[in-house]
Amino acid sequence: MEGMNSQTGVLALWNDCAAGHEELYDQWYHGEHFFDRVSIKGFRMGRRHESLGGHPRFFTYYETESAAVLFSSAYQAQLDQPSLLTKEVMAGVFINVTRTVCACVQRSGRERGGFVVTMSTREHGREDELKTTALLFADVSGVVRTEVWVPVIDSGQSHTEPRQEEQIRGQDQTIASCLVLHLTREDSARRVIDQLASETEADWDMGVYRLLSELRHEDCR
Repeated sequence: MEGMNSQTGVLALWNDCAAGHEELYDQWYHGEHFFDRVSIKGFRMGRRHESLGGHPRFFTYYETESAAVLFSSAYQAQLDQPSLLTKEVMAGVFINVTRTVCACVQRSGRERGGFVVTMSTREHGREDELKTTALLFADVSGVVRTEVWVPVIDSGQSHTEPRQEEQIRGQDQTIASCLVLHLTREDSARRVIDQLASETEADWDMGVYRLLSELRHEDCR
């Protein structure tokens, strides 16, 4: 188990794609965006997922050496200097966005699964509930990894206005904490989300997603 001292950074995103623009969306992600992000120094990897049903349709996260990487000048420059294709995608294709810079404050397991269950809230003060739930599900059949994420704010950041990308697409929603469970099989993921839904309050946002693609920093060289 790794706790607060690990300080692994995570950029967590949930979003939809405007109907009829899926081809452009995938062209953007795999033609430039994924590489541009993951190639930044301090990024370890990015993983894209698609919902098995419901919304948000997509769940993407980037893992970094620390949360500070997500406030670095190299990363902020990309946010403020979007490409022409990024501008097009931000202007009505990349929609219903929830985006939060986080730190991973609790983790168990080493493998990452082909399916993930996410359980998040916008209500503050519920981190301990997620930590307890993560421990309870760590040994459930099919679960190979659990992570708890909480938001990180750069107290030294002088820039307070939304970055250019967010200005184009509109203000993002944020989370207050999140549990991510990695699983090996779809049936296990569906059982777990059903169990979570039956054993927790109804105000959690939950989803089950399958892996679309993964890109690691070393593969960007």
